[in-house]
Amino acid sequence: MKRRDVRGYVLLEALVALLIFSLGLLGMIGFQAASTRIVTDSRFRTEAAILADELIAKMSVDKRSVVIANYAYDSEGGGGGASTRTWFETRVTGASKLPNPKVKVDVASGASVDTFTVTVRIQWDLPSSGTSDKAVKQKEMEHGNYETQALLF
Repeated sequence: MKRRDVRGYVLLEALVALLIFSLGLLGMIGFQAASTRIVTDSRFRTEAAILADELIAKMSVDKRSVVIANYAYDSEGGGGGASTRTWFETRVTGASKLPNPKVKVDVASGASVDTFTVTVRIQWDLPSSGTSDKAVKQKEMEHGNYETQALLF
């Protein structure tokens, strides 16, 4: 057996090991990025749930005769109830961390007197991790949504 036949195998093994290690490291970075996205979305959903619960709690203690007038609201349409508009401006856009939030509150009369079905929809933008071109980034915005319904009686 000649020594020339075994030359370079150690170097080749080291390069293959480095390649495997690099692929594993890239996989871990991908998992970390996905984990960060999931945690951010979870934080926004939790905040939206707390805000919606807060508004429904306000509605449940208010007079039933003014619920539809004071709480039906659409932040994109600009019209709606004064109580929800105040809540939207102070709590949702002012104090929350939701990026570019939009709220729509539908209040419908129920089957019996003084019952209402309330639907609260909160939407926010989730920026994607795409290219740095501003126009392309704006097109790639994803929306986070939270919707809940309650029966007030």
